[in-house]
Amino acid sequence: MNATISADIVNSTSLETKDLIELRKRLQSLFERIETDLVPGFWGRIIRGDTIECFVPDCGKALRIAIIIKLFVRLYVDNVESSFATRQNGIRFSIGLGHLKYVNKEDDIIDGPAIYISGRNLDAISSDRDVYSTIGIECDYIGVRWLLESYISLIDNLIGSYSIKQAQVVFYKLLGYKERQISEILNVYQSAVNSRSSLAQWGLLNTAITDFEHLNFEKICG
Repeated sequence: MNATISADIVNSTSLETKDLIELRKRLQSLFERIETDLVPGFWGRIIRGDTIECFVPDCGKALRIAIIIKLFVRLYVDNVESSFATRQNGIRFSIGLGHLKYVNKEDDIIDGPAIYISGRNLDAISSDRDVYSTIGIECDYIGVRWLLESYISLIDNLIGSYSIKQAQVVFYKLLGYKERQISEILNVYQSAVNSRSSLAQWGLLNTAITDFEHLNFEKICG
């Protein structure tokens, strides 16, 4: 069993073309970093201008990666001309849990049930839900899907409440940086990093993501 992530940038038309092009370049660099440092075999790509598709060989890592991407986009668009919805949310994303028939980076193909269901659910998020509901998850077993959707809805509300300073700290922590390293990157005291981390309820978020990583998806999703 694998996971896929389908995502799109919220109200991407509010971005100037040059900023959208630069964001695409930076996202590709982030994808390479995730593959090198966090999840070997991970593959992310950008299609149709503002749509992201990712293959995650380890289901448990999908939530962490999706939140990293979401915060990354939010931090970027905060520094360029964009709409309030874009700055507040960054991206919408949907995680699909299931099997894939064919994945080939060289051929630029991701094919199978997992990518189908994450794509369909992203469309549902985009058309049927309030823009502030920006996270979805899908698998074939409906009981598990409802349980997981409730779980990540709480995470959606938590990260949606972050200030930019809090989002910066959480982003780097999700990448594995220590508070001392983050203080050097942001050029602030370590005590400021610790304060922002506490206000962002990092302990709660980290526990939720870690618990997700430890779920036996083969068993619960069949």
